[in-house]
Amino acid sequence: CQMSFCYFNGEFIEGARAALPFSDLAIQRGIAVFDSIRTYGGRPFAMDRHLERLAESARLSGINLPVPPEDMVSVIREGASRIPGDSIAKPFLTAGDVEENGTFPHPRFFILFSSLSPVPEEVYSKGLALTLLPQERELPRIKSINYMIPFCHREPGTFEPLYCPGGEITESATSSFFSVAGDNLITAPDHRVLRGITREIIVEVARENGLNVELRCLHLDELECVSEAFITGSVKEVAPVVKVGDRVIGDGKPGHVTRKLIGLFRERIPLYLD
Repeated sequence: CQMSFCYFNGEFIEGARAALPFSDLAIQRGIAVFDSIRTYGGRPFAMDRHLERLAESARLSGINLPVPPEDMVSVIREGASRIPGDSIAKPFLTAGDVEENGTFPHPRFFILFSSLSPVPEEVYSKGLALTLLPQERELPRIKSINYMIPFCHREPGTFEPLYCPGGEITESATSSFFSVAGDNLITAPDHRVLRGITREIIVEVARENGLNVELRCLHLDELECVSEAFITGSVKEVAPVVKVGDRVIGDGKPGHVTRKLIGLFRERIPLYLD
């Protein structure tokens, strides 16, 4: 069974006992940021990078940072140690009850901990399908709790929507998007998308292994020239994409570049464990 609990107001408590007041602007207006830090065998993965992203999301949102990232580190380590096997820690910063000229000086901070269900192996052996969402993700540099738009556009039999404003592919609902064309690996430029921690590592690994990485938005018209595609994220790691909208990618099966990067990424995991 899945184990879950929460760190709130300086203590670890059962998840069912944790609560926010209805007055919190996370409930009233959907104003809050979060991050997701997974562990491997109780050790957090790339924790410093994730906490940097959380702090940047808070800064861009006008949410005061009530706890310095270095203090979050010890709490996350402690929480992760209480769950056998792989887990995920999700630190949240809500706007609290007070708004002052677009800033939120009294936020609430909590961390949800839960055991991690393994990704089905068929995700890697068969690949995923993405639907098309022809718009930009709102506030793409902020990891906000608001996923209403992509959830409302999710279609049966697909993993998640892919943002493609004006035909330019940026990212998918919860993932960074990559495509392969020849010896080129193509992914959107940093300023157009949420900072992806797994994405950063894949870019580093790809360059070290002879792939040319292009930081640009692939256009939907170019999909016919693409031989492979995949998405990245903390839980899914590197997941092949075999269909985008109505178009089958390559031969409809996970490609050799994607499989190679899956292996290279997994080899690198111990280097990023806290």
